[in-house]
Amino acid sequence: DHWPAISQRGYVSGRRPLGMNIYKAKVGDQVDDVPGLQLGGKRATRARYPNLPGGIEVSPGYGYMVGGGDAHWTPPNFDKFGPVAHYTDNTEAHLRNTTVDDWFQHYMIGVGGLCSVYDPPVSYWCSEKPSGGGAFAFRTPSGVVPKPGALPNSPYKDVSGAVLNVWRPARWANWMFEVSHYDSETNNFTFGRGGNQGARGENTGGDFFIENVFEELDNPGEFYFDKAAGDLYLFYNGTGAPPEDLEIVVPWLPVLVNATGTQWDPVRGVVIDGVTFQATRYTYMEPHGVPSAGDWALDRISAVFLQGTEGFQVQNSVFERLDGNAVMISGYNRNTTIQANDFAYIGGNAIISWGYTNETADSGFPYYTPRTNFPQAGVDGTDGNHPRYNAILRNMVREVGLYEKQSS
Repeated sequence: DHWPAISQRGYVSGRRPLGMNIYKAKVGDQVDDVPGLQLGGKRATRARYPNLPGGIEVSPGYGYMVGGGDAHWTPPNFDKFGPVAHYTDNTEAHLRNTTVDDWFQHYMIGVGGLCSVYDPPVSYWCSEKPSGGGAFAFRTPSGVVPKPGALPNSPYKDVSGAVLNVWRPARWANWMFEVSHYDSETNNFTFGRGGNQGARGENTGGDFFIENVFEELDNPGEFYFDKAAGDLYLFYNGTGAPPEDLEIVVPWLPVLVNATGTQWDPVRGVVIDGVTFQATRYTYMEPHGVPSAGDWALDRISAVFLQGTEGFQVQNSVFERLDGNAVMISGYNRNTTIQANDFAYIGGNAIISWGYTNETADSGFPYYTPRTNFPQAGVDGTDGNHPRYNAILRNMVREVGLYEKQSS
C-alpha cells in the first residue's frame, strides 16, 4: 500500500503535532492485527515509552525503562482464582536428603490459586512451603499507577491493545500484562491477562515500559496499528517516505513446521536441511507452564514444533528474526538431532526440550489416560512422555530473548 504523508498540522488524540516522517497505510483488508513489523528484513519497534534509540534489536543495557520506584503497584489479589491445592510427595523412597540447607527434599506442587495463570495451573512456587533463595508463594501485582511524569505522554486515549512489560524486581525475569481497565484521570492501569511469563512472583513490579499506544509513536523506527480503523502508522527512520519497493512483512504465524505424531504412531525420519525460517509472531502472551522449581516459565509453541517424532533432523538451517521460540522438542521424541544451525535475533528461546507429566487431571496429554494417577504421578517420568537420546550439536545461537527474559 502507499504511505501518504500526514500533515504536520495533524494531531494525535488532539494533543500534539505529528512529525514529518510519520506515514499511514490502510491495511485492514489484509491483516487483522500487526503484532510485529519487519522492514527490509529488520524489525521495527512497536510504539513505546521509554523509546529505544537503537530499536528493538539493539540492547539498551539497563537503561530506557521507567523505574519500578516511579510507580505505585496495586497489591496482588490473592482471592482472584480461589484457593490453591497443595501436594507434597512424602514417599520415603523419593526423599532427597543430600540437598543444601535441606531444600528441595520432596516433590511439591500447588494447583490452582494464583498459579491458575499457568497451563497447566501448577507450580512448585505455589506449593505449601517453597524453598530457595528469597522463597515465597507465587503472586504478581494487580496493576500499576505511574507517578506524575513517569509516563509523560499519558493519559492515553485507547489502551485496548496496550501491553505493560514489567521486570520482576531485581530483574530475575519479565512479565507482560494486558490492560483490563484504565482510569485516564488517575492513570491507574488494572492488569488483565498475563503475568505468567516467569515462575517467581513478587508483590510489586520492577522497571517497566508500555507499548502499543498511539501517543507513544514519537521515535524513528516505531510503528502503531489502529485495529479499529485498519490503519498502520510508521515513523519512518529515513529521509522522506518509505520507498515503494520496501519489503514489508507482518509476522503472523507462530508455527511454520508442525511435526506432531504420537508415541505409538510417531513421525519418523524427517530431515530439514538448509532452510531459512523467518518472521513468526510473538508468543509471549500464549499459555505458559512451569517445568521445574526454577525461576522460569515456558510457552509450548515454536516455529519448528516437534512432538511424537523419531529420528527427526534439523540441520544447516537459519532461524532469524522469529518473535517467538525457534525449535521445540515437546513430549515424546527420540533421537532428534539439531545440528549446525544458526539462530539470531530470536524473541524467545532458540531450542527447547520439554516433556509432560500428569500433575493435574489432564496435564500429561496426549500420552496417558486423563483423570488418573494425579498429582502423585507428577514426579513419575516412566511413561516415556519426554524427549530422550537427542543431540544438540554445533549450533550458533546469538541475540536471543529479545522479548522474553529468562524464559529458560
